[in-house]
Amino acid sequence: MADTFKSKTLVLANTTKTALYTVPTTDDASVPPTESTTAIIKSLRLYNSHSSNVLVTISFKDVDSDTGANTESTLFKMYLPATDLTTDSFPIGNPVEILKNPIVANEGDIVYVTAGTSAKIHAHLSVLEIT
Repeated sequence: MADTFKSKTLVLANTTKTALYTVPTTDDASVPPTESTTAIIKSLRLYNSHSSNVLVTISFKDVDSDTGANTESTLFKMYLPATDLTTDSFPIGNPVEILKNPIVANEGDIVYVTAGTSAKIHAHLSVLEIT
């Protein structure tokens, strides 16, 4: 069993739902083979570089390998405050931590980000992958 810390960073180029992170799935045919993976998502930070508030939605797709059912839920939805170049006070102008507790994700699960304005929302996810 191996533990690997990873980070994923994304600046949303458009306003469509975009995958930020997908838990790797088992693939014995690949070289080297991809082992079964469980992920513990430790942190998810968002930053709005726009001069106006931007609506941001974080959703989670739970892919159930036993039943084949996919369940998608909204983890976070709010207007992220605009950047204010005259102050450094939190949360204006600084990243906002979205997670209060870690999220456990299994093979194939996906974290999506959607923004109301393109090229203004920066997302950073930290995850521990256990194989």
